[in-house]
Amino acid sequence: MELSIYSGFLFILISGTFSGIFSTPFNRNKQWAWENNWLIWSMVALIICPFIAVYFTIPNVFAVYSSNLSTTAIIAAFGVIWGISALLFGKGIDFLGVSLAIPIMQGLISSIGTIVPFLINSPSDLLNPAYYNIPLGVLVILAGIILYAIAGKGKDKASNKPGSNFKVGLIICILAGVFGPMINFGFVFGEPLQDTAIQLGAESIYSANATWAVIFTTGFIVNALQCIFLLKKNKTMALYKRATFSNYLWAAMAGILWYGSILLYGMGCNFMGEHAASIGWAIMQATAILASNVAGIIMGEWKNASKASLIKMAGGMCFLILGVIIISMSTK
Repeated sequence: MELSIYSGFLFILISGTFSGIFSTPFNRNKQWAWENNWLIWSMVALIICPFIAVYFTIPNVFAVYSSNLSTTAIIAAFGVIWGISALLFGKGIDFLGVSLAIPIMQGLISSIGTIVPFLINSPSDLLNPAYYNIPLGVLVILAGIILYAIAGKGKDKASNKPGSNFKVGLIICILAGVFGPMINFGFVFGEPLQDTAIQLGAESIYSANATWAVIFTTGFIVNALQCIFLLKKNKTMALYKRATFSNYLWAAMAGILWYGSILLYGMGCNFMGEHAASIGWAIMQATAILASNVAGIIMGEWKNASKASLIKMAGGMCFLILGVIIISMSTK
């Protein structure tokens, strides 16, 4: 059992790393508009990869869904709301960059996505002294988000980037952070699907793939419709005709990295036992925050920032990581 917990922890660490850096390949497609990259990302991350995973890991998949029609419908609804969040997530990165947008969004997603599964599954546990550090960790994370916002405002003023709009970007990131945990709520509500998948021959470590496929299908519809609208509105569809194979490859790589993060998160949670959806989620987000900061610094996103902004950014990162560590200490 102990080995399983460590294996789950390792999967979730890798998952968080992928989640933090998934958007970096977009930087190789500077000649493409946001919607060009995001449509390819959506097709790979939300349709191609999930359906390949289901094909190879979930036997009798249609029987799994037909046996749980109401659960499947609820998860699909979560997918629609999460799809809106995914759109906002992508735009948040476009506005504020990897190293600022992802920590703000992941910090909020971590806080909400950690507490709500407790409220869904066993709200009385939050009154247990063993879990008092959950709300404390959330408060520390929120303090980190505030520091990041202050640092980002200073960074934005020092930037010469045309069209920079920190306030709009911050609002987008906050909304993405509020709606983002819907993917984790869908995972929690999808437990009956996973149980049925196991009964029909799936291995428990892969059973979450049945849930992800539903969430991502409805999420894809939202993302694809918005991208197609922007492609027509901005007349950027023509960029696909002039693109090279490498343009498609970089956008697809972003999708593979992102789906890999979700696949490994589901596998890791299936190793970790009780409250895995809360504790594992917190660990994943902490790792994503750290990975996105390292990636953003390497890409030079903070090179024009003042020393004061850099100090606040570092302080915000420390608070975010500390808050998630406090939450993760609830693991039994």
